[in-house]
Amino acid sequence: MFRRFRTPLLVLAALFVMALSVLVVLAKRYEPQVKDALVAVINERLDAPVSVRDMDLTLIARFPMAGLRLHDVLAMERRTDDVVPDTLLFARELYLEFSVWDLFRGDYTIQRIHGEQVDLRPGLDGNGNGNYMILKADSTATTTATIALDKVSFSDLALRFRDDRSGLDLLGHSRALSLRGLFSEALNELTLEGDLVLHHWYQGTERILAERSGHLRLDLSFGGDDGAFRITQGLVNMGDLPLEVTMDLIPEGAGQRLDLRANGFGIAVAPAFALLPDRLTRHLQGYELRGMADIALRYAGTIEGAGPSLSIGAKVSKGRVKENRSGTVLNDIGGELSLDLDPSGTPSRVLVKGFTARTGNGSLAGNWESTGLVNAPLKADLRIDMDLADLLRFVQVDTLEQVSGRLNANAQVEGRLREVAGFRASDLKALHIAGGASLRNATLKLKGVRHRVEKLDADLALNGNDASINGLKAVVQGSPLVLHGTLRNLMPYLLFEDQRLVIEAEANSTRIELAALLRSDAPARTGDSDYALTLPATIELDLRARVDELVFEDFIATDITGTLRMKDRVLRVAPVTLNTASGAVLGSLELDARATAAGYYPLAIDATFQGIDIKQLFREFQDFGQDFIGHRHLSGISQARVELRAPLSPSMVLDMDRLVCTLDIAIDNGGIKDHKPLLDVADHLRKNKLVSPFVNTTELSTRLADVRFARLENRIEIRDGAVHVPTMEVRSNTLDIELSGTHWFDDRIDHHLNFRLG
Repeated sequence: MFRRFRTPLLVLAALFVMALSVLVVLAKRYEPQVKDALVAVINERLDAPVSVRDMDLTLIARFPMAGLRLHDVLAMERRTDDVVPDTLLFARELYLEFSVWDLFRGDYTIQRIHGEQVDLRPGLDGNGNGNYMILKADSTATTTATIALDKVSFSDLALRFRDDRSGLDLLGHSRALSLRGLFSEALNELTLEGDLVLHHWYQGTERILAERSGHLRLDLSFGGDDGAFRITQGLVNMGDLPLEVTMDLIPEGAGQRLDLRANGFGIAVAPAFALLPDRLTRHLQGYELRGMADIALRYAGTIEGAGPSLSIGAKVSKGRVKENRSGTVLNDIGGELSLDLDPSGTPSRVLVKGFTARTGNGSLAGNWESTGLVNAPLKADLRIDMDLADLLRFVQVDTLEQVSGRLNANAQVEGRLREVAGFRASDLKALHIAGGASLRNATLKLKGVRHRVEKLDADLALNGNDASINGLKAVVQGSPLVLHGTLRNLMPYLLFEDQRLVIEAEANSTRIELAALLRSDAPARTGDSDYALTLPATIELDLRARVDELVFEDFIATDITGTLRMKDRVLRVAPVTLNTASGAVLGSLELDARATAAGYYPLAIDATFQGIDIKQLFREFQDFGQDFIGHRHLSGISQARVELRAPLSPSMVLDMDRLVCTLDIAIDNGGIKDHKPLLDVADHLRKNKLVSPFVNTTELSTRLADVRFARLENRIEIRDGAVHVPTMEVRSNTLDIELSGTHWFDDRIDHHLNFRLG
């Protein structure tokens, strides 16, 4: 079979070689006169210096067009300000093209220009004049060649446009780009087609866009009397995103006004938003967008100063938004959006109609309308039925460290926003917020608060920034709690990190395990307790509390009632009544949990005890931090007045060197048993050779080991690292004794005891 076609193929090859040879010969033949003609017309038309390393005539490279090929062409810009001119164009190869057939008639009219490996830098100088105005008016042409362009094309084009007045800087690149149409000194009407990558768009020092690419087909006009640059009709295809585009860039005063419009139907949401300026989409950078929408965009305003504003209109269907940090997803998003953003990206008008969305087994729905930047009217309604964790993670509220449970809520908001761009917590006071919410089986752990709230069931009624609670039930670190009252400043607390939550309520609990509330999650260091006492800085309390039973290590109290207040990490409990040690207590407590330089919290306790079993009292209070006389020694029913001031560490350890405690105590039907300082007296007398013959030391030791008395009164002081016992008289059924002394915590003693030897 090959033999059948061999002869025709050889003939065609021979003809092709002959044609190439003829074109090469003709190029050599006509090259001198073409050079002379075209160089002459270029020199006549140029008003700026241009250098060319070499040139030759080719009839092959751009066939069927003949072309004068210029190598390493450098053209300088033309400026009317004081800046030194720089490069306007550099081309590795530049072709000035005309018809091959016109070659034989001596007509060298330049119809097309083609550049390869071109660096083109048009722009406006400080006076607003184009640096590309390097052609003279064609009124004195004397050569046989002219310029009548119908196409300009580029291969491997680097393009940069700058406006020295406004700081506008555009940098792009194209592999293949062409301009066809009517080129004239007045109005140019052209069609641009090709690919383009926009590397950056800067307005001064601010980056507007970066790394956008696509294929363009634009109908352009420029150079008219008004000096405007227009896209009268265009199609921009950014990947799979086709957009119809129009644009007007019109000189206005010392600057320019831009009006860019784009619209598309049934387009993907994600790539559409990716085209917008970065500063206008920074609030959405933590989200992944999907779905289809009909979109209309308008980017309009003066290029100078703050820049243009953006308007977006969209009708979304089957949308999907994913919050990237948590992975929370909203599905089946639908609704209409109309959004106007000022140059800084602040919404000046927001209209959301018929918004619906689904997440997991929940749903969202609502409407929103706000207009203006200052004193802006706002009207909105929102309906939520979804997992609380999904909602808070999606809107990136991070005041909660751990959250679960079900939220069912509806809210209506109406009022005015003082300033949209600088929205603050105080602005919420101007909004009327109404509605209700219910939480079921929720778990919450606030940042800065160690305690976890579990099994939370609550019904809340929204009233402005506050919420009324009716029958909140929860378990806090194993302790059940019932709450009725008000959460003040709830909305600002949820929306802003620096806000405080004020809880005004009545609280009831059947049992509180105080050790569980204070216990640290981290392992204790050697020598420390496993407690970590902290109070939250952003929560204030005003509670009327009742607790059936409170347990802390050896201390047990029942029937507790009192008022508890906390603000700025200062806790005050006053007054408080409770039953303990078979008696009653009336007192107060103040703890300042703002740690001092030494890391301790100042603690103050004032209390009055009635009908207290002294042995139980000393045991429950761990002998008030001393071991001179304690629950092992004492018995009886007491009345006492206690004033205690001491630094308390977060690990619930008292600083004994700085502890000051005054204990005014009266004990009825009491006893002192096995008190070592008393027993030491008998031992001392037994060893004293002068006294021992006159004293029955064995009988004395027996009596001092168990002293019984009808009443004992004294003031015991703990200060300066020691227990001070003033002189007191103990009248017992066996022995009358006078006691006094000082016992230091380092076991130094100074004890005094008087009794009748008889």
